[in-house]
Amino acid sequence: MKERNYDKLRRALDQLPDHQPPADCWRGIERELVGSLGDRLPSYRPPASVWNHLNQELDQGIPQSIHRARRRSLRWVAVAASFLLVLALAGNWWAQRNAGPTVTVAISSEPMPTATLVKDWDDEEQSFTEIIEEIDRRDEPTLNNLRYELDELTSAKEEIQAMLVAYGDDPTVVRQLAEIERDRSDLYRRIIVEL
Repeated sequence: MKERNYDKLRRALDQLPDHQPPADCWRGIERELVGSLGDRLPSYRPPASVWNHLNQELDQGIPQSIHRARRRSLRWVAVAASFLLVLALAGNWWAQRNAGPTVTVAISSEPMPTATLVKDWDDEEQSFTEIIEEIDRRDEPTLNNLRYELDELTSAKEEIQAMLVAYGDDPTVVRQLAEIERDRSDLYRRIIVEL
């Protein structure tokens, strides 16, 4: 958290007096710290019988109780594995008995018919040229903004036409050109309304 009155706090801390502890104070603290806590704790020794019992178990290896537990767990694993095997065999038998109809998928490809495109997107250019001349004669701010939008759409149309010439009649590019032409027509209507 950021301190809101840091300058006041800093000034108050700077005004506090300095104190030096006496020299013999540090020697007393050092004397108290010399011995560790482990040295002060009492120690106990277990009876010899405990050690003898541990040695016998280590000599025998794994205690019998662990062997019994392992045998029991292996028995359960064997029972579970045999149950799963019987279940898998029964499921396979059931699936073969009730096979039902089989479904096959056939994939074929046919070349797309090449339809010739009717390239009539330049038919309306004369009317666009006339409206641009009218906008230039009037020189109004709203019409100039619409003219700017029309110029952008016209340059986008020219780029798309260049792509069609370079790469052929790609349907997605033709769709983009159709969208641009629709936008240009909408803009043409808006300009007519403003005039």
